Amino acid sequence: MAFITTRMVNLIYGRGITELLHEMPFYISIFKKIIAYRLFKSKQPMYGSVDVNNICNLHCTHCYWWLNRKEAEQDLTVEDWRGIIRDKFNKQKIFVITLVGGEPTLRPDIIEVFCKEMPRRVCVVTNATFPLRRFSGLYFYWVSMDGTEKVHDSIRGEGAYAKTKKNILDYVAGPDRDGRPAWTDIWITMTINSLNYMTVEELIEEWRGKVNKIGFQFHTPFVKGDPLMLPFGAVRNRVVDKIIEMKKKYPDFVINPVKQLSLMKGNWGGVGTTPVDCPSWAILSLDHMGRVKQPCCIGSADTKSMKPLCEECGLGCYSILVAQGIRGA
Repeated sequence: MAFITTRMVNLIYGRGITELLHEMPFYISIFKKIIAYRLFKSKQPMYGSVDVNNICNLHCTHCYWWLNRKEAEQDLTVEDWRGIIRDKFNKQKIFVITLVGGEPTLRPDIIEVFCKEMPRRVCVVTNATFPLRRFSGLYFYWVSMDGTEKVHDSIRGEGAYAKTKKNILDYVAGPDRDGRPAWTDIWITMTINSLNYMTVEELIEEWRGKVNKIGFQFHTPFVKGDPLMLPFGAVRNRVVDKIIEMKKKYPDFVINPVKQLSLMKGNWGGVGTTPVDCPSWAILSLDHMGRVKQPCCIGSADTKSMKPLCEECGLGCYSILVAQGIRGA
């Protein structure tokens, strides 16, 4: 229950009594879903993930999204998403939703409607190469960083790091948002791969004290022998051990629990492209057309598309649930 407790603390922070009373059904719902799972193995989605749009300004070396992108497909309208939010997310009392892309900040109108319909339950994953807007009702930004500047730029393109850093610092230096200090809105996420694993400690030290949290996951391949995957073994174990060491040193900054990090030393998710222990059911994942993605949030609604290798999965959003005893596809 430590994970849920942490989530509750972060979610409640900054809320008034009126807001808490308004949101109480969602708090009650998440506990009921957890209890139903533990007692009866009832599998009801708890969280959400949405591909906001079908375009991105970067073409990152390690990005899964480009593997299955269909060029001709367009984005849904704001009203389309409003209907989906009400019919699929709010009716099922989805606790927190993560907006990804493409690059979601290219569609601020869609982010805004999510923040209005699901206030303070919306996280936005962004490369932050565009100035970050202050959305009322936002929970926080997950800003993707791939290591120190030289390594980050080798993955995302020359100058990407400088743009992202400037936009983060500009946001943090700005006014409070909804009564909260601006720095609490910024969380950094790093996907570790064979190109950037050596920069983990430097990235932590560079951003500690500037932003709220940092979280880590590992690159998940779609084909065997993907050179970007950091293979299971001695090097990967040392990286995990280093993050655990930094977690103990900065427990309030490094967000990953030790149990979750330890899972990353080996296969915790499944066999081939089939989830086994991974609780893919716990996150309702939709693509940019509102279609359900399979087998998970980095999969596709197209059954003929490429699929992630569950047995080499490094995703943080599912491994955190497994670490807390929520599992089973």
